[in-house]
Amino acid sequence: MFNLKTFNDKRYWILLPPFAIVLVLLYIFIGNNYKVFLILGWIDIVLFWLTYHLWKHFSDKKKRTSDNQF
Repeated sequence: MFNLKTFNDKRYWILLPPFAIVLVLLYIFIGNNYKVFLILGWIDIVLFWLTYHLWKHFSDKKKRTSDNQF
C-alpha cells in the first residue's frame, strides 16, 4: 500500500514544492473558513498525486517502448 520508493523518485521532489506552496497560500488567504480550505486542500493533494502518477506512468511507458525498439 505504502511504498518508500516514492521518496527516492525525483519527480516527487520536483512536484512537492509548488503544491506545498499552494497549500500554504490557501491557508494564508482563506483564513478562518476551514470548510473551503479543506475542500481546496483535498483538491490540491489529489492533483499532486494525479500529476505524479500520470507523469510516472507516461515516463515508464516511454521507457518501455524505447527499450523494445532495439
